[in-house]
Amino acid sequence: MKKLLFITYSLGKPGGVQSVLANLMNELCNKFDITVLCLDGNEKFIYDLNSNIKTMILNSFGNTKSFRAMVFINKYFSWLPKKQNLKNYIYQYGVYRLLKKWLIKNHQNYDTIISCRYTLSSMLSTMKIINKKTWAWEHVNYRMGGLFWYTIMRPYYKNLKGIIYINKESEKHYKRINPHSILIHNIIGEPFESVPFIPLEKKENIVLFVGRLHPEKNIRQIVEMYSSLSNTNLWKLVIIGDGPEKKYLDEFIHKNSVNNIVLIGNKNKEEVCKYMKKSKILVLASETEAFGLVLVESMFCSNALLSYDCEFGPSSIINEKNGFLVKHHDEKDFRKKFQILVDDEDLLKKLNKSSFEESKKWKKDNFLNLWENLLKE
Repeated sequence: MKKLLFITYSLGKPGGVQSVLANLMNELCNKFDITVLCLDGNEKFIYDLNSNIKTMILNSFGNTKSFRAMVFINKYFSWLPKKQNLKNYIYQYGVYRLLKKWLIKNHQNYDTIISCRYTLSSMLSTMKIINKKTWAWEHVNYRMGGLFWYTIMRPYYKNLKGIIYINKESEKHYKRINPHSILIHNIIGEPFESVPFIPLEKKENIVLFVGRLHPEKNIRQIVEMYSSLSNTNLWKLVIIGDGPEKKYLDEFIHKNSVNNIVLIGNKNKEEVCKYMKKSKILVLASETEAFGLVLVESMFCSNALLSYDCEFGPSSIINEKNGFLVKHHDEKDFRKKFQILVDDEDLLKKLNKSSFEESKKWKKDNFLNLWENLLKE
């Protein structure tokens, strides 16, 4: 069996990348010898891994020199306007030293390396010999990272074995850097793929949002638009997630005495699946997405979709058979489509059925073959 090494920061925190990584490794572990290297020092994973998968833990927060440098900045340069950015670069340099030392000693034990974060891929692209056996698995908008990671480091991807990207909008960019680049959409996996069709009459009048409560997710706008709709007294907006916008949402609900908006915090994927099976509509209003994992998960649970057409992701998923894709930042049209979905039960019933049918093209087998052929090279 070919030996694969996946490198990531964490499997101990909830997130789309972590979930997709766990799904993929569990699917591949019967055909490949898999090890996952986690760099956050956390031995407690929140995603179940097949017992055949080996795990290695490195504490990227334990680099003494990096830690001292960050303490020094906090103490003497607290006035710096971009202090946190500087600390992040120092932390990443510590990661680089730790990872390089480990890989020099251990890389010969693996046939192929898959890096699951652009910062890690950038580091590996500069390491001779190691870079020739490394695939960068890109999960984010390729412009992420600013001047250093995007402008300076991304071009070094030319040294890698190849690039795996997850949305068609990225093709031109990555193939220009490294011709050995391939589109493989994310695998959704269980518990979503085995959910049978759920007729609309067996669902509840729930609009669902799932995601980090962060400004880039535009959760404020979703809540404000929902609150302005008419005839929602029989509906409920359920928000799954946590983050810096939670305080605003709590205050908005309290100030406006809203009783049909509910915040339920973070949930594991089994709990998310339960809510998706109950809901009728899933909404997304992100500033940026790399794929839109939650959209496909919701299709498997027979939901209609409503989303802004941000630059990456949703346009590859949403069409007239599963919901509405609204021009980015066109709040008037978003609100209009939102109202239509809440009011028009016949349309919702039609989308309920056709969205589930559309989900079949996102079944894992369509993408596992691509992964297996790529990793056998």
